[in-house]
Amino acid sequence: MSSPGRAPLTRLAPTPSGFLHEGNRLNFRATADLAASLGATLALRIDDADATRYRREYAEDIFVTLREMAISWTVGPRDVDDFERHWTQRTKTEYYRDALRQAIASGLPVYACACSRAQQSGPASKGCAGGCRTRSLALEPGRTALRVTIDAGTQVMLGDEVVPLAEAMGDFVIWRRDDLPAYQLVSVVEDRDLGVTHIVRGRDLLPSSAAQVHLARWTDAQNVADAVYVHHGLVTDASGAKLSKSTLARATRREGDR
Repeated sequence: MSSPGRAPLTRLAPTPSGFLHEGNRLNFRATADLAASLGATLALRIDDADATRYRREYAEDIFVTLREMAISWTVGPRDVDDFERHWTQRTKTEYYRDALRQAIASGLPVYACACSRAQQSGPASKGCAGGCRTRSLALEPGRTALRVTIDAGTQVMLGDEVVPLAEAMGDFVIWRRDDLPAYQLVSVVEDRDLGVTHIVRGRDLLPSSAAQVHLARWTDAQNVADAVYVHHGLVTDASGAKLSKSTLARATRREGDR
């Protein structure tokens, strides 16, 4: 399981938008074990580009969890203070904006979309539900988001697996209505800059992996396109639903109501 021509490097990439759960710990362990098996560099990348959801206590929880799990890394912040001073993505919005401009200049097909989140709900609304592809709207903070045009039938190869990107993601958002970079762009840029060769994610993020491989051709991120992707199973609750920060928060509220 190697990526040709590069020293192996993988990363932990938690998002400080809530306290961690067993699904996060499963990913941490799988990533650390893969790094150990390959003799790869292990990096810590905390994805806080969504400044609206960042809380310092959530970032602290990441370091506490890694210490409890005895996982060490050689690239990335050592503690919350170091992270906030030197590694935060919240100060890099213009850097991501420049990456977006360069991608568009390289031919990335995009369009502005004025549809609300509510309009996009439901399986029939992958991408834009309101015909914004042909409306020639301007990208305006607070009014429109920017979407990547994904043509019908677009597929992405991930190892031996074919991901139908058009069906799985549709015209996904690359720049948000609140004038912040979307996760797909941030992840590609950060993995490009780190020189990542191996990416470990939950099975539910297979479409995101495909979207990022698709973006790699316009963002000078060949290492992202060539990376080895490992998608592990998910941790579920008693009902069989995937654990997430939002479901954990709901469960915590229910416990607190008793």
